Amino acid sequence: MAYVFRPAKQGEIDAVFSLFEKRIQWMDREEIRQWNVTDYLAVYPKSYYQQQQAKGNLYVLTGDTIVRAVVLLQNDERWQDRSDSRAFYVHNLVTDPSVKGVGKRMLTEIENTARLHKKQYVRLDCAVDNDFLNQYYASAGYALAGQCQDGPYTGNRREKKL
Repeated sequence: MAYVFRPAKQGEIDAVFSLFEKRIQWMDREEIRQWNVTDYLAVYPKSYYQQQQAKGNLYVLTGDTIVRAVVLLQNDERWQDRSDSRAFYVHNLVTDPSVKGVGKRMLTEIENTARLHKKQYVRLDCAVDNDFLNQYYASAGYALAGQCQDGPYTGNRREKKL
């Protein structure tokens, strides 16, 4: 399958939002306690993604359909101690649970986009208790860079120097 990473279009918000709904249903089935127990869709409603798309921050990975989406921000309050460097901050990264094997491709596309925008780092966070994601990001070169707290969420901050 040939995938394309690009900014999301205005008419794609419903498809992006449905990825979050599918992922939350998957978390329920797999008994993973993350977005499904934090009222994620109320915190990040469809209007949030519309705003991010309008600002040019919402990106999608598409094949026949949208299979992944991410919001790339220029700054992040979780990283105030390192705000002096040029970085893209990865937020709201979601995948279609039925599509396997595009995770590394998505990270590569995010990193390439960051380089095009003259960024020095790609930074993200993931739940401290999600061993799979922490190992996954570490294996992709994202070094542990502290922790962050946002309400009930505690995350490991990770960064990759480009």
